[in-house]
Amino acid sequence: MNPSTPLMHILDAALQTVSDYPGGAASLAPRVGLTAGVLSNKVNPNCKSNHLTLVEANRLMSVTGDPAILQAMAAEQGYALVKIGDPDEGQGVLHGMLDLGVAEGEFSRELHDALADGRITQNEMSALGRAALAYQSTLIGLLRRLRDEHARQAGSAAGV
Repeated sequence: MNPSTPLMHILDAALQTVSDYPGGAASLAPRVGLTAGVLSNKVNPNCKSNHLTLVEANRLMSVTGDPAILQAMAAEQGYALVKIGDPDEGQGVLHGMLDLGVAEGEFSRELHDALADGRITQNEMSALGRAALAYQSTLIGLLRRLRDEHARQAGSAAGV
C-alpha cells in the first residue's frame, strides 16, 4: 500500500473511536482522565488548539478495545498490524508448532481453492489475506513461546 493513501487518517480514526464508544465522548472522557469537551476537541480534526497525545491515544485504545488509531498510524507508514494472541497457559512449544502447522494448512487450502479455476476473485484474495495474517500471527506466537521457554531454561540454569 502506498503510505500517502492510508485506509483511514489517524485523526478520523480517533474521532471514530470516540464516536463509536457507547455514550460517545461524555461516557468515554472520565475513563481516560479528560472532560468530554476536551476529549471532543482533541479528536476533532478541525480543532487547532487541542491535540491528542500518544499516551492519550493509547489510553483510548485500551479503554475502548478499538485499535483503529494504531491501524491508521501503521497504514500511513506502510505497515500492517497483526494481533498476537497470548499463548495458552500450559501450552508449550510443541503446541505452538502444531498451531503453526494448522495455520499453514489453512493458508494452503485457501490458496489451493483460489487457484483451482485459474482466477483469483476479490473474495478469495480477502480470504488469502486473512489466512496469511493468521499464519504470521501464529508464527510470532510460536516465537513468543520459544522466548518464554528460553527464559525459563535460563532461569533454572542460573539457580543450579
